[in-house]
Amino acid sequence: MSNVAELPTKDTITLIINRDNVDKVTYVFKNRYGNKIGEYLNKSPATLSSQSNVARQFKQIVNPNGEMKPRQVNNQFSELKQLLQLHYENELSVIEQEIADKKQAEQEKDSNKLKEAIVKLKSLDCPLIYIGSIVEWFTAGERNNILYAFTVYAGQVILKNPVSVICLGEASSGKSHIQETALRLIPKRFVVNEKKITEAALFNRAKKDRYFYDGMIVNYGDMGGTNDHEFMEESKNLMKELQSDGFLNKPLNIPDGEGGWDVKDLELEGRPCLTYTTVPNHYFDDQEMSRSIFITPRMDNQKIFNRRKSALEFKHGKSYRILKQYEKEAELVPYMLLHLKEIFENTVVINPYVHFVIDFLKNSAFYKRDFDKFNGLLKTITALNYYNHKVYDVDGKKVVLTNIADVQLFMSLLRPYKESISANLAPKAVEVLNDIRNNIDEWKISKDREVLNMGITTNDYFTLQSLGLSKASSRKYMYELADKGFLQITDRSGRSNVYDLAKSEVESISYDLKHMDDSVYDDICYEIGQWVVDIMKEDKFIEGLSIMNFDSDIKKPIWIGKKP
Repeated sequence: MSNVAELPTKDTITLIINRDNVDKVTYVFKNRYGNKIGEYLNKSPATLSSQSNVARQFKQIVNPNGEMKPRQVNNQFSELKQLLQLHYENELSVIEQEIADKKQAEQEKDSNKLKEAIVKLKSLDCPLIYIGSIVEWFTAGERNNILYAFTVYAGQVILKNPVSVICLGEASSGKSHIQETALRLIPKRFVVNEKKITEAALFNRAKKDRYFYDGMIVNYGDMGGTNDHEFMEESKNLMKELQSDGFLNKPLNIPDGEGGWDVKDLELEGRPCLTYTTVPNHYFDDQEMSRSIFITPRMDNQKIFNRRKSALEFKHGKSYRILKQYEKEAELVPYMLLHLKEIFENTVVINPYVHFVIDFLKNSAFYKRDFDKFNGLLKTITALNYYNHKVYDVDGKKVVLTNIADVQLFMSLLRPYKESISANLAPKAVEVLNDIRNNIDEWKISKDREVLNMGITTNDYFTLQSLGLSKASSRKYMYELADKGFLQITDRSGRSNVYDLAKSEVESISYDLKHMDDSVYDDICYEIGQWVVDIMKEDKFIEGLSIMNFDSDIKKPIWIGKKP
């Protein structure tokens, strides 16, 4: 049976079902010569009224001059509806079978991938080092940044720890590359891409499912400038509120479809996190600073970038073929996270080394919120290393304890950012500070500008710096360093301040995992028992363990290794 019905006039109606929403049907009218004379969107045939757009077109065809009685025309339309409904139901059954077959095929594929991922995960000595080694094939020197973003995203998937990831960088600096490479390792079902979403669009999401954003990574894409942020400000603020409080209830004015407005309640529940890229000179409020981690691309990786591009230019060459092999292998990573998510639905991570996180954050301006953020990051590393841990039973609950190896990976992951976190500075601001420290003495004795004897202006630094910053970004970071006491104003040059280094130093973060204070053991013994202390005393520091180590089963790319 086809989806075409023939009218007494030899004209035809073709019925087309919307496969994404089977309640929506398109009716296409054609004359006896095959020329289209009308097309209408409506619902299923059985629901069509005698006043519908389909009925009006039918009447124009079968009774153009009004010679037939209305009852006769309506009877013919009723017969047509019955015929079209048969076509609709037949077509619907075909669509439903296709959907069921596709779903079954996807489930079988997912099931096989999941089994393969579990076997692989169990075989790994250190999953993060394995994943990082594969990531080396996807990037040119950005492994640490990509792993940082990935681990935060993974925390949302596995442990529902919602921390936003914001990548800051100049145009064409590689900030989107970091975000996109990390997200490709995350199960697609946990990523919601929302480009320029409005409050009304948020309401539509809530209408369908109030838990739509729960546990999701909401990707706003590239928010390049002020206009993007202004357009998204309301929806972003609502999303941040949902991330923090776990619920959202706000009355909104919604178009009623007839030129007026209805007041409806926007109700959402759950805890999403945000991710997007933007320019360095964007101002972040304290609320967003406290809920997010900030990643900046490297600006010193041009040589490795060029070497990677040169190697991969030879399509189907050795490096290209190995890259394709590891792209296929990386497809297992999202399934590893799905497996771990299921495990940690009923398993708790306890971090007995929590005092290291406390020491790590002791100078942070957002200490209270940063603690949960970074302690959650350490627990995510523990979760990723699940099969390298023993599972304990504590009051009927399954418990995994963070160990020294997890802390070593945590500290090595954050090594490029430890000064930024300790001093509450943007990561690139620390780079600017170090750049000034390393070069200001040389700049001061320069004969090009007398004012350099007293320090540098923001324009001076923009001209002299080698970080690839724009003038606006150079100014923003120098203002930030002055505000936090790392630069001081020593003079004026025209309308510009002259800056020099202040006495403030970024306090270094030191830690000793080989020796533990007895007071730490005493506290742990009091809270949970001697058995945890005994486990910690047996725990061993692993010399040379770092997130940047290479997995022995992964080939090292030519662009980071020695030439053959």
